Amino acid sequence: MNTPDRAPRPPHRRPQDGDLRDVVILGGSLPAATLATVLAAGGARVTVIDAAQPPPFPPGEMGVHAAGLFRVLAERYKAPELARLATVKDIHTHVTRTVGAEHCHSFVYHREGRPQDPAELLQVCPPKGAPPEPHFHRPDIDAYLLRCARERGADVRRGGKVSGAAAGPDGAAVRLSDGTEVRARYLVDASGPDSPLVSALGLRQEPAPFATASRTLAAHMTGVRPFADAVADRAAAYRPALPWHRGSMHHLTDGAYLAVLPLGNHPDSTGGLFSVALTLDARRFPPREGPGRTPEEEFRAFVARFPTLVDQFAYAAAEGPWLATERNQYAASRTVGDRWCLIGDAAGYVDPFISRGLGLTLEAVNALARRLLDAVRDGDFSTERFAEVGELTRDQLAANDELAAMVHASLCDPALVRAVLFVLEAGFRFGGFPLLAAWSELRSTGGDAALRALETVPHRGHVFAGHEGYHRLFTAAGATCAAVAAGELDARTASERIFRSVREAEFVPAAFKLDDPAARSLRITPVTLLRLALWSVTGAPKDIAPLVRAGIKSVLKGG
Repeated sequence: MNTPDRAPRPPHRRPQDGDLRDVVILGGSLPAATLATVLAAGGARVTVIDAAQPPPFPPGEMGVHAAGLFRVLAERYKAPELARLATVKDIHTHVTRTVGAEHCHSFVYHREGRPQDPAELLQVCPPKGAPPEPHFHRPDIDAYLLRCARERGADVRRGGKVSGAAAGPDGAAVRLSDGTEVRARYLVDASGPDSPLVSALGLRQEPAPFATASRTLAAHMTGVRPFADAVADRAAAYRPALPWHRGSMHHLTDGAYLAVLPLGNHPDSTGGLFSVALTLDARRFPPREGPGRTPEEEFRAFVARFPTLVDQFAYAAAEGPWLATERNQYAASRTVGDRWCLIGDAAGYVDPFISRGLGLTLEAVNALARRLLDAVRDGDFSTERFAEVGELTRDQLAANDELAAMVHASLCDPALVRAVLFVLEAGFRFGGFPLLAAWSELRSTGGDAALRALETVPHRGHVFAGHEGYHRLFTAAGATCAAVAAGELDARTASERIFRSVREAEFVPAAFKLDDPAARSLRITPVTLLRLALWSVTGAPKDIAPLVRAGIKSVLKGG
């Protein structure tokens, strides 16, 4: 592997006990290590304390949203090594050979006891020629980021168990179980659900303030058969726009969804590793103890209910331990205080659907990093300076809860699921453009005004933040699904209502072809781009037209 390009640094000296650091960060996974890298790149004296505990949530994630944010972080904070996590090619060349390529997203509905019906699936394909987004093998990605932080000059202490953490007007202190103490001007806890700071300050909210109630069983697996093989006896009835193995598969059924992310579906793959995560409605399927209830046994019992999944997982075996949660949702009552901040999984968690939380966490890292670097330079660590980060985190968790609750409520019916996916697709096709435009401005002018503006747009954390029309569409769809879950509306009527709302939304162009509830694939083609370009100058709303033109320009440049 090549060493990331960066300016030479003076020889690293491990801080002595009692040395005052600028920032101490708890946790060694992606958010903590990314923050440490950018802070150290900016000249801050950083110590990272990593307990090296296994992750509590799925060990592989989709980097669709995260890829763009790594590009932004690399440019904004002059840490080019982070940009190597934005593409499959660069990850493979510089980081790890275990990486997946997301050329398409497939959503496949299953009914218990029946073979999968090819009329009840949807494949979503990005524009032809767009580079695939990565699927992260988190153990390798997290380890790479910790190396980046260390090479930037951060003091990384692995295996340190925190016995106490405190912060106040005069600074912060972290005590380790071996008796040592790390003092700093500011404390960031990015450790996870067992956050030492949350425990010390009594911040855990019980019960969690979310509508979603889910739990997850997850593992890395080998031997997962290609979906095409599992339906080979009916191949003529399927015929996907792209081969199934070229992207993620999301198997959906009443009360659960099963995400299967390939971590080696490219020509230079080192093997057939998959990240597999089964997420269940925790109210309908609570965890149970006793014989036959290990995570793997529960996973096998679930798969056995669906003939097509039985074929796909007939020879699958876990590589390493299974991870399981009793409930995914938790939150802290506050995430910012006097000389401290919670980010990532320490602040809260909702649901692993399409790895939405990963990108939102990097948004928080981006917002926090610039404030910390300013504080290090001018000595102002006042709570008010960081209040916006806390509000951003709160809004992100709320938005993710709204999305996850809508998805879980829709799982009772394949038509309702499809309607919700159409709503999400309408947002995703626009939602990344503002960040792309801000990144382009940063690269061309060096100014970050557009990035700062994104921190305060309305409806933060949603797939198309800042747009009132989409927010109304999304909120109405969520309310409709909630009515179904409450028994106040039948699923078929609900799906028709949502499809009609998508069809009538003035910001959704006909070129997207989101007007056909029976569509089995949604794909951006050259003809789509041509029609979008024409619409952007003849009929697009004024707040949408510039986004469309910027997006087309990006696609034509290859992303």
